[in-house]
Amino acid sequence: MTHQLVVASLLWAVALWRLPSLSHSRKQRALEVAFLSLAAAMTFEVAPVERWTDALTGAPSTAYLLKHLLGVVSAAAVLDFVIAVVRPQGLLPRPRWAVRAAALFLLTVTFLFAPHDRRAPEDFLVDQRNSNWALLHLGVFTLYIGIAMAVAAWLFIQAARHTPDRWVRAGHGLLGVGCAIGLLYALQRTAYLWSMASGQPTAAQAHSAAHTSTVLKVAAIITIIVGSCLPPLSPVVKTTSQRRALAALDPLWRGLTAAVPSVVLETEIAEGRWGLRLNRCLIEIADASLALREYVPADMQARAEAMAASTGAKGERQAAIAEAGWLRAAAEIAAVSRPCAGDHPELGGVGKDPDAELRWLRRVSAAYDRSSAVAAFATAEAARAGTQEDLEPSAP
Repeated sequence: MTHQLVVASLLWAVALWRLPSLSHSRKQRALEVAFLSLAAAMTFEVAPVERWTDALTGAPSTAYLLKHLLGVVSAAAVLDFVIAVVRPQGLLPRPRWAVRAAALFLLTVTFLFAPHDRRAPEDFLVDQRNSNWALLHLGVFTLYIGIAMAVAAWLFIQAARHTPDRWVRAGHGLLGVGCAIGLLYALQRTAYLWSMASGQPTAAQAHSAAHTSTVLKVAAIITIIVGSCLPPLSPVVKTTSQRRALAALDPLWRGLTAAVPSVVLETEIAEGRWGLRLNRCLIEIADASLALREYVPADMQARAEAMAASTGAKGERQAAIAEAGWLRAAAEIAAVSRPCAGDHPELGGVGKDPDAELRWLRRVSAAYDRSSAVAAFATAEAARAGTQEDLEPSAP
């Protein structure tokens, strides 16, 4: 299996995967056009397709011309995409279209004026009777690709620097690297074209240059493919993370809301709105914790901390065990008692940023659900509270 077939297959797979984006935003349409045109261009490099195209048209190297035309369309679409990302208001739209049209026109004209029997790349790259029209054809193509890739690489790096989402940032960074490799490809081809214009390279030099350009081209395409696939993973990863967080918080949420069901909101959240579900879960846990702390005295927190220290846990894990201890005790006491007077425990997650608060509550939930020390502490404190309540004098 040739590398052309492998790369073309990968490009078609990505293009078909992203096909629904044609009906989405302008930038998504541009990226899909880039992949469709690049996939078609690489398909024309596959030898059987190239022979079939030439036989169908009756003109030598028609596939070669189509490959270059589609390559320009693809590079222009990549540039359209990154401009839509970085500068939604646009960047020189009319000059870009004019340059694009001029490049396509010049590619076609120079191809038609090239000698009929020396249009194929292997002919005018190694034949000592090189055609100036053929060299000009390659020069126009290489110049446009080089400029487009240079601008796109710079804009993608700028986009990566200002994107908060790590998956989108990584994707834009890889797209920038891919375009930078594309620029290297164009520079390498330009250097070789210059050597052709100033002298006649040997067959070995031509073969080495062709191999280098192939490696750079494939590396650029693969990097761009990977980079384009990372941003769509962001919502998938985010949804998975939210669902896992909800599952981790479920024991704590169930335990606390069972004791104070009044904190549970009645409004239903549509299936699949995992971010809203997680936010609501956090709100209800916070409200339940505030309500339950009214049922226990402040000194219970010190006893919970001593219990947590006795487990051998350290740092935040120890603090989470202590928090889970007095919360579980409060939930058990609230079921059989009434709020108590005086000071109450302080909540441990106050003042944390959202990510830190979520990590904290996941630790508390794990201890609430699985720690035998927490369960024993809650049972003992509930019994202690019941005994103290029995000893209190009844109101007249």
